[in-house]
This record gives sequence, C-alpha cells and structure tokens, in this order.
Amino acid sequence: MTIEPKLLNPSGKLLSEIANRLTPARKTKPLWAKLIDQMQVIETREGTLTAQPGDYLCRGIEGEPWPQKADKLREKYSPSREVDGDGWERYEPKPAAEGIEAAQFDQPFRVITQWGELQGKANDYVVRSKSDPADVWIVGQAIFEASYEF
Repeated sequence: MTIEPKLLNPSGKLLSEIANRLTPARKTKPLWAKLIDQMQVIETREGTLTAQPGDYLCRGIEGEPWPQKADKLREKYSPSREVDGDGWERYEPKPAAEGIEAAQFDQPFRVITQWGELQGKANDYVVRSKSDPADVWIVGQAIFEASYEF
C-alpha cells in the first residue's frame, strides 16, 4: 500500500502544525541565474514548474534548476557581475536579507507553489520565506545542508 505524500499547504499557507516546526535559517552559498525571455517549463528534482518571461532561471550548488521572480532574486541576492560563457551570472546571498524558515520531514510530502506542485522525499526540507508566508518550496536534504545554516 502506497501512502500519498502529505500536502503541507492545502489552503495556500503551511498547516499550523508544520509552521510551528519551522526554524530560522539563511542561505550561505551563491547561485547562478539568467533572465528568461519566454515561457519555460523547468524540470526540477521536486517537480515540473513553469516560468514566465521576466523570471530568472536559477542554478544551485549541484546544478539543480528552479525559477525565481526577478524581485525575489534581487531582494535576497547581489549580482557579482561574474558571467560565464553561457550567460549565467553569479549571485551572492545578501547578508542583511531577511532569511527563511525551514523544517526537515522524515516522510515524503508535497507543497503547492506559485510555479506548480513540488514533492519532497523523506528527510528533505520544506522552506518558507519570512517576508511572504505563502512562498514555500522544497530543498533536498544534501543541498539544504550544504548551502543553508540555522
């Protein structure tokens, strides 16, 4: 019998029993990003997401892709002006940026995001923006532990 992964934000915000488990954290590693000029479907480790023109395609420490709104990228990261041969620019986390809140789960789970539905595996992290409680996402365990700190 397969158990359906629990949906953590059925009303658009995290369930209170989930939100109460969140702990403040901040990102410590840079990312690479480039502007998207047309609608793009992005296959992430956690699900299929759709980005719109004007959004950024981001790439993390393991090359993992995800979309991000331009204002969110600029709110949390500073451009380095270092651009690789494929047009990806390096962005550093802003030390003074408002952090995130996260909690690890020992069973599979799901969240609905502005981009689409994501599914986490056991021991992945659900992450929520401190500035926008409806902005939630999933970060795999190894990636979270290598690029965030509590």
